[in-house]
Amino acid sequence: MRTGSTAVADIDWSGLFHAYGRASDTPGHLLALAGDDEEARGAAVDHLWAAVIHQGTAWSATPPAALVVAGLLSDPRTHDASLPSGSEPRPLRVDLLGFLGAVAEAARPDIPEDEVRAAAFPAGRGEEEVAAALRTMLADDDAWGEDVGEYPDHEDEEDEEGEEEEGEEEVWDEELTSALLARVVLDIRAVAPALYEPVLSCLDDADLRVRTAAVGTLAALALIPGVVDRPAEVVGRLEEAARLAAGHDERAVLVLALGELGAAPREFLADPHPAVRACAALAPALDGDAAAAREVLSALADPAAADSWLSVRPRQLSGHLRFALVATAIRRAGSFEELLPAALGVAAMTTQWTVDSDWGPLLAAAFPEPLTASGSLTGAQRSYLEALVANDDLWSETAGNPLVWFKNAGLTYDRAACRALLAGSTGSAG
Repeated sequence: MRTGSTAVADIDWSGLFHAYGRASDTPGHLLALAGDDEEARGAAVDHLWAAVIHQGTAWSATPPAALVVAGLLSDPRTHDASLPSGSEPRPLRVDLLGFLGAVAEAARPDIPEDEVRAAAFPAGRGEEEVAAALRTMLADDDAWGEDVGEYPDHEDEEDEEGEEEEGEEEVWDEELTSALLARVVLDIRAVAPALYEPVLSCLDDADLRVRTAAVGTLAALALIPGVVDRPAEVVGRLEEAARLAAGHDERAVLVLALGELGAAPREFLADPHPAVRACAALAPALDGDAAAAREVLSALADPAAADSWLSVRPRQLSGHLRFALVATAIRRAGSFEELLPAALGVAAMTTQWTVDSDWGPLLAAAFPEPLTASGSLTGAQRSYLEALVANDDLWSETAGNPLVWFKNAGLTYDRAACRALLAGSTGSAG
């Protein structure tokens, strides 16, 4: 498989689609990535993220675009050219690696091959039907939804417009559309081995931001079946890189990748920096390790500090570091009493906006069964609820997400009601 700019000419892009429809505009953007026009280069990166892949959805233009991007990683212009990142520029190579990481995730390595193939080649539907569906999609520019990545017959669109009128036909055949998208997953899996070596070479880049981006993308690619012949060699390479890395940011990213690949980075639980210890402790392979459990809870003793430890955002972390720490602590805890010190630390500094990622899951852990009218609070439940009531930033008459967490706990998302409950309940020994 050819990669880089020369691969652009190998593809009939007019026969492919992205989130906005026919991908005829994609080759121009791909060629602009290594061009001298800074504005065009920025527009090209926007095109990768908004059209070629968007919020995890891949399209038929995604696999060939990924091959082009992978070949550009060795082009010196992708290191010298920079794009704004807040107030600080970054090499274009960082964005390209991030894009390839998103492409690797879109390969859905968690779904078995036979399941993807069953969706890609639905029983009773011939190839001519699939080809006809593709022609319809490519020709029907008006049918592509205004929201990137949404098909016009999605349920959420019906919610906005009301129920479909009786007898109204779907714009596209749902089964055939799903088949086309499942084939994209298969195509990504097919090209993924060609993406691996270009990404691997970026582990030796002189720029920390490039190296850390490469680590995350490399791990995502290595999870795709068939990409790596000897997974142990990849783990060994990352372990050695982590031992040699001078900065804690880079070590943390490397140990997160090790954990994602199923390794147990136990030696890094003794790292001098708490960020590295915490990231090592997140590894699922250390779920039964007492030292790892202690490290997670220790990091959550001051969750605001933990959130400040890393100056880069690893691909494996969705948001703040404390979110991953909370999820891991809950998964490993035998009781809420074990979680209470960490829960109190989170309750003191969080806000209503992160309820789904930190204090909501902790509330669910505190109340595995809804509190009944005749029930009483345990000591740990009382302490956590008191901490939530004490935080002004958790309560709003317009906030919707906390309602569900409180309802599932048998509580009312109302500060006064919670205060009354605390005042009227003596609690149990818990």
